Amino acid sequence: MSSDPIVEVRDLTKVYLPSPAWMRVFLRTQIKESVLALDKISLGFGGGQICAVAGPNGAGKTTLFKILTGLLAPTSGSASVLGIDATKQSTELRRVVGFMSGEDRSLWLRLTCVQNLEFRGRLQGLRGQQLRSRIADVLGAVGLGDVGDRVGFALSAGMRARLQLACALLHDPPVLILDEPTGAVDPLGSFELLEMIRRVTSERGLAVLFSTHRVDEIEALGEKVVLLHRGRIVHIGDIDQLRGDLDRQRVTFRFATPIDAQRAVALVDGSSDTEVVTAQDDLLTIATTARIGLILNRLGETASAISSVNEERLPLREVLARVLSEQSEDGVASGP
Repeated sequence: MSSDPIVEVRDLTKVYLPSPAWMRVFLRTQIKESVLALDKISLGFGGGQICAVAGPNGAGKTTLFKILTGLLAPTSGSASVLGIDATKQSTELRRVVGFMSGEDRSLWLRLTCVQNLEFRGRLQGLRGQQLRSRIADVLGAVGLGDVGDRVGFALSAGMRARLQLACALLHDPPVLILDEPTGAVDPLGSFELLEMIRRVTSERGLAVLFSTHRVDEIEALGEKVVLLHRGRIVHIGDIDQLRGDLDRQRVTFRFATPIDAQRAVALVDGSSDTEVVTAQDDLLTIATTARIGLILNRLGETASAISSVNEERLPLREVLARVLSEQSEDGVASGP
């Protein structure tokens, strides 16, 4: 893995300004007030690394990706890929970046897999034997080597997603930008696609920027997680760092009787490090940062009525929800 960042963003800001009155007639959406989409964000990562970008709708993920693919100019700040200025050198940028969207509108479904790749390759300046060799390579890499002559309409959603990944890899870019690539894929196809992305990233030393709404994908690929909220980065690092103090394990106790469970509630409720999640019949579930031995000490004689104990970590979905909720309460990145 390279120690130097391949993708580097510094103090990147994007403000969408209201359109002139005469132009609004021709636009599908009308912005009546300035919208702060990105607010001085900075990040960097290198080859062989997958960076998962997460956040609610409107967090700024798509705006960031459009800037990094040369489709949108920022209001201020800088973004570069392999030293290429993403704000000024869009033609050079597209030669080193492969982009994949979660929608298949970029595919010609009446054409075969090979024909789709031939079209993409010519746009990248590939010809002849070089193009044929690259097509064979990427079809094999995504598991479509035996269906190259099949038209897009005859492909499943998962196979179309693989074909789009092949298109992104065709010109052998060192950087992949994947905008919710599993959005139209079923869970099994999603898992297979993620495994391909992980394998290709490792084998080819790629730098991958990956946006998703799915928590399982963040856990599967999130060796580095960027959490965006209202245009600002509220976390950057691995999942364990994201959990931080919120990483409270859930412990479910089953007691001999419901009366024992209610006694236990009175003994643990109100502690600064422990919260009662549910208490029903003979079951008590708590969320705590304390060690299980300390909880048992607090239960005293009631601990002898415990018939079973089940421990699990706080789900990442709840961790993300709490982090974003805290940021909303603090008024992070309020618009101009």
